[in-house]
Amino acid sequence: MKNHRIIFCLALAFSLIAGIKAYPQKEGDRIIAVVGNDIILESDLQYQVQMYARQNQITSISSVIAQQIFQQMLTDKIIVAKAEQDSITVKDEEVNRELDYRIKSLIDQVGSEKRIEEVYGMPLVKIRLTLREDLEKKIKADKLKRKKFANAPKVSDKEVQDFFRSLKDSLPPASEEYELFHIYINRKLTDAEKQIAREKSLKILDSIKAGVDFGELAKRNSDDKGSAVNGGDLGFAKKGVYVKEFEEALLSLNINDLTEPVETEFGYHIIRLTEKKGDQYRAQHILVSFPMLESSDLETISYLNKLRDSITAGTLSFEDAAKKYSQDKESALKGGYIGFTPVEKFDSTYTEELKKLEIGVVSKPLRIGNDKNYGYELVKLKSKVPAHALTLETDYDKIKKYATVYRENKLYEEWINELKKTVFVDVKF
Repeated sequence: MKNHRIIFCLALAFSLIAGIKAYPQKEGDRIIAVVGNDIILESDLQYQVQMYARQNQITSISSVIAQQIFQQMLTDKIIVAKAEQDSITVKDEEVNRELDYRIKSLIDQVGSEKRIEEVYGMPLVKIRLTLREDLEKKIKADKLKRKKFANAPKVSDKEVQDFFRSLKDSLPPASEEYELFHIYINRKLTDAEKQIAREKSLKILDSIKAGVDFGELAKRNSDDKGSAVNGGDLGFAKKGVYVKEFEEALLSLNINDLTEPVETEFGYHIIRLTEKKGDQYRAQHILVSFPMLESSDLETISYLNKLRDSITAGTLSFEDAAKKYSQDKESALKGGYIGFTPVEKFDSTYTEELKKLEIGVVSKPLRIGNDKNYGYELVKLKSKVPAHALTLETDYDKIKKYATVYRENKLYEEWINELKKTVFVDVKF
């Protein structure tokens, strides 16, 4: 649980992989804007509008929101064009690092690779390939923005006070908040789970060696459902697309060679190199995911219950236990302290457990995370703050964040207007 950044003005919830199109340009696809050497197609806007609707679980988009989405797309293109004018460059390792982070964040957000592929209508490998070019542009744009605003002065106390007096009626009330300590333990992948997945992958490998068609086995057995429907085919990809262990195994193969089961964070892969063109490789794979045995969860829960018993008995303080055992290293250094968190950051089940807690009491082990990536934690409640109207006396830090974002948005808008004077922009609708 991390402290969230409060946004003052309307923020459009663009996807982590905004920019990926589910379809290529079609004949007659209209150009609706030219920005520098780049263009925005009507299909680009349609896709972003669809993404916004999907993310916000709505069935229709007003013309006002559609125009805001278009203006954001236009702004992004302008910044990229200016970055290219200024010869801002990025290294391959920067793009690869950001790409890995984005994919992991996306998996954490939606719960699984399969769900990502369902949402975006393409295999994960194609998502990575398509995202790469957009990420390179985004990193260039981010570098330009940092260069522009890195030394911007902080808002003064007077600015915060003036901001609050002029706009306090527009500010939302402060949410109910919980001030918490926690001890977090990741759900561990057990040797038993690894062994089950490895044994299954070895049986599949034996079938391939015995002459059973690789593609048919992939369709029936691979847990990478996006590629399974295509017989495990991942298409062409360059170096840097796959996770390290997978890529090293793939690059060691000759055409039509098979690997032994290759372990990655996703499970065990059987990989076959099917084609090579220049620096691009085409592969098939069969993924056997690690099963999630209840026994592993019970071990973690039992471990935390023993810690809780020691804390409750007074033989170990919560703060010392957090420093020694919590796997959230950032909060562990502070004795498990994670500060104030608004109630909307928790799911309903977690909130119900918090509401039962008394000040200073340690919770039972609580599960946190999604179905694929989760752990358990003990929580100690330090204080609870009810929802209330903001005041300078009680909520100065929150108001300062609002004031900071307000000024940043104003400076940003002024900067974009200046960029428009140096970047060619032609809006055609």
